[in-house]
Amino acid sequence: MATDRRDDVTAGPFNLRADAYAGTADAYVRFRVPYPTDLLERVRWRARLSGAGRLLDLGCGPGRVALPLAPLFREVWAVDREPEMIAAGRAAAARRGVANVRWIVGRAEDVAVPDGSIELVTMGESFHRFDQPVVLRKVLACLQPSGSVAALGSVHPWQDSREPWQRWFKEVWDRWVLAGAAAAHPAAHQPVLTSGQIFARAGFEDVTEDAFDMPHVWTVESLIGYAYSTSVLSRKALGEQAGMFEADLRRTLLACDPRNVYPARVQFWCAVGRRPRRHRPGGELL
Repeated sequence: MATDRRDDVTAGPFNLRADAYAGTADAYVRFRVPYPTDLLERVRWRARLSGAGRLLDLGCGPGRVALPLAPLFREVWAVDREPEMIAAGRAAAARRGVANVRWIVGRAEDVAVPDGSIELVTMGESFHRFDQPVVLRKVLACLQPSGSVAALGSVHPWQDSREPWQRWFKEVWDRWVLAGAAAAHPAAHQPVLTSGQIFARAGFEDVTEDAFDMPHVWTVESLIGYAYSTSVLSRKALGEQAGMFEADLRRTLLACDPRNVYPARVQFWCAVGRRPRRHRPGGELL
């Protein structure tokens, strides 16, 4: 995919703080576009799921991966370092009648998982926040011999430029992130390896990367809500300037199209790798 596939517009130190997404859970649930069924089905197919294993979802947020995949597993462990995300996930599970998820507040690096007990490890829009070498060593240890790891994500509305309004949106985004309210928390924008490349370098086998897109119609309100689901333009990050940001984005986008209708194709991706055949649980690559 030509477009930068990172979810890490906030990959600097601020994004790694435990409270980086404090106050964003409601916006995350309401305004993030759900993963397409085709993408989740591709993860299932690539990982060759048995239907009776255990899923470990690291950085689970409000359950965007854990809940739709839960019917494919005997048990799901969903881990996130922010209690309000776990609370939102529990509430969503109750609404959907999903009862096989164990919700865990904690860091991906610290969660205790028995060796060889996991069929699939997923990381949805979260891999960039982890100490990746530490987490990948944990993944290698906890996967069963036929197990897999998967990272999933999407391209943010301001990272795409296929629609004219997206270029206008990016101007507002850059104005506020690079020179405005979030300037005290610099973002990392230099090129990085894709998740698939990182998996391959870590020794995972049969690594694949797939891309999907789906139509979606945004409004000013949903784009404001989406911004509030990020760490750098959350209500907490903006503080007293939140109203000014909203007014700026509203004025800019309505000047682009006063109908308040902004169609686009949201791009999603997934990277899947299989546990190396020559790896022993609890050990390094052989």
